[in-house]
Amino acid sequence: MEHIKISILPLLIAGVLSAPAAAQTAPAKKPAAPAPKSAPAPKKAAPAAPKAAAAVEVSTPAPKTPFEEASDKLRAADAATRRQGADALGRLRDPKAEPALQKALSDENAMVRSVAADSLGMLRARGAVPALSKMLTGDKEPTVRQSAAIALSYIGDPAAGDALVKALGDEAPGVRYAAARTLGVIRYAKAEEPLIALLKGKDLNMRRGAAATLGQLRSQKALDSLYDAARDEDRFLRIESVKAMGEIGDKAAVPALSKVVGDKDPGVRIEAALALAKLGSDEGLKAAYELIKSPEMPVKQQAANVIALMGNEKSVKVLDDAYAAETEENSRVLIDYARQRLQSRLQLQKQQQ
Repeated sequence: MEHIKISILPLLIAGVLSAPAAAQTAPAKKPAAPAPKSAPAPKKAAPAAPKAAAAVEVSTPAPKTPFEEASDKLRAADAATRRQGADALGRLRDPKAEPALQKALSDENAMVRSVAADSLGMLRARGAVPALSKMLTGDKEPTVRQSAAIALSYIGDPAAGDALVKALGDEAPGVRYAAARTLGVIRYAKAEEPLIALLKGKDLNMRRGAAATLGQLRSQKALDSLYDAARDEDRFLRIESVKAMGEIGDKAAVPALSKVVGDKDPGVRIEAALALAKLGSDEGLKAAYELIKSPEMPVKQQAANVIALMGNEKSVKVLDDAYAAETEENSRVLIDYARQRLQSRLQLQKQQQ
């Protein structure tokens, strides 16, 4: 037994000694790596802003010019709108409007035709003279015929003369008066005889207009008739007749005007004095000396003009006295102006002697 114990003892000692060696040779376990933290959940991306809508190109028509707007109105169905278009085209003074306005002379509406004629006159549309002349003698509406006569005065083409002479016999007074005035503007000599006949007629307004037109025509044939008219009871006819005699420029009228210068009406007297001055006669100076004191500004002004035109050294003192006595500023200015004109004229005469 003892022997067995001794033999077992070495084995036990060998087992004890071998165990630590094995333990030393075994690799030491590394500490377990900490579990990786879970990655944070990705943030949700903000919703993308909506893309701007692609710009849609809308073709906007260019605004119409005033000429285009007026032309459109002239083609409208409504007569009042067409009239506005015709008027606007005339005010624009664009020659390109002439064809459309000439077409409008045939419009069914009288007011459109009348305004179209007015606008052609404002355009000085010589190409419209034939159409306006036809309208003057043929349109059924007096207002339209009168507009045609007035338009022809703006255009001033003698080609309308025959139509205007015919219109002197129109049944509508307004047409006759407008035709007479236009004949004076275009200085249509062939109207002389018809106008002299009208000067002797019964229509007082026509007589006045005929006298004025005969003066514009410088009708020497009319002098006797104008002198008769200068003694008419109507002061305005007398004034127009006297003015016409001065405008005609024939010194043969001096004797007649020298009689008229004594007229009872200051307006007639001063017009006679001025007509005499235009004819180179100083027969009206005496009347001018008196009328420079008139309270009526037009009479005073005409008197000053007569003195400036025909005055002499004595006239300078007349104007000096009138200037000193005058209290109204405008009157003083016109008298002083006449005085300066007279002095300049007299000085020039002295230099030429």
